[in-house]
Amino acid sequence: MHSYTFRTYPLEEAFRAARQFGWGGIELQPCHFNLENIAAELPRCIEVGKSYGVPIVCVDFGGDFINENPQVVAESVAAVEMVIETCARYGVHLINGGVGSLSVHPTDYGQNGSALAKEAHYERAADAFRHLGPFAGERGVRIVFEIHMNTIHDTVASTVRLLDKIGCDNVMANPDPGNMFSTSTAEHEPEALDKLAGRVGYFHFKNCYLHAGQYSYSVKLADGHIDLNRYVQKLVELGYDDNVCVEYCGAGDPHAAAEEDIKYLRACLSRACKG
Repeated sequence: MHSYTFRTYPLEEAFRAARQFGWGGIELQPCHFNLENIAAELPRCIEVGKSYGVPIVCVDFGGDFINENPQVVAESVAAVEMVIETCARYGVHLINGGVGSLSVHPTDYGQNGSALAKEAHYERAADAFRHLGPFAGERGVRIVFEIHMNTIHDTVASTVRLLDKIGCDNVMANPDPGNMFSTSTAEHEPEALDKLAGRVGYFHFKNCYLHAGQYSYSVKLADGHIDLNRYVQKLVELGYDDNVCVEYCGAGDPHAAAEEDIKYLRACLSRACKG
C-alpha cells in the first residue's frame, strides 16, 4: 500500500491500516518523511513499521536529472546516492521515482512531459542513471521510473526510450495505468505492456474516472474507467511475480479504499492465476 493513500494522516495510521487490512508492505512517500534527511528518517520510519509488523518495501525519490544546469543534475545524483545507500543499509531494495518534470499546461497532461522532451533531456537523464544504475546494483537496490504525467517517461514508449539509453538491468519501469489514463499521449490498453516485457520492476495500481472532460482519482480500483483486471492478467501473462502497489489519490476517508482495494486486487490475481 502506498503511504500517499494516508497523506492526510500520520504515518503510524498508514501502518496500522496496512496491518488491519492485510497489506504486505508500505511504499514510503515523502509526505510522511523528510527525504533530504533520509539517513535519519528512514530508520525512524522502519521502526514504526516494525511496531505494526509491516515492512517498508519501497522508498520514493525525486530530483531533476534533465536540467540544463549540470550543478542541478549533480546535486540530484548525490541526493539519490544517499537514498540508495540508506535504503541498502536498512534492507530496502526498491526505490521509485522519476527524472524530472516538463510542463506547460496545468491540466492537459498530453501537452507536457514526453511531448515537450528533446533528445537532450533523455541524454542528460541517461547519463545520470548510467552512473546511478550500477551504483544501486552494487548495493542490491533496484531503481524504477514511475510512468507519470508531466515526466519524459509518461508513456510506455517514452519509458522504453529512456531505459534503452540507460541500459542497466536494475533500472526498470513502474507502469501506472491510472496516470496513463489521464495522459492523452499515453497507451491506454494493457497490451502496451508487451513492449516492457522483462523490464517491469514494479507496478502501481490506481483507477481514474472521466466525467465532463475532468479526470477524478476519487475512485476505488473496481470503480473507475480502467479495467484493472486486464492489467493483472497481462502481468501474469508476462510472468511478472514481483511487488505491486496500490495508491489511492482521491478525496475522502482512505480507510475505505485501503480495505476494499486489497480485496479487489486479490480477486483479480486469483482469476488470472486460475486462468
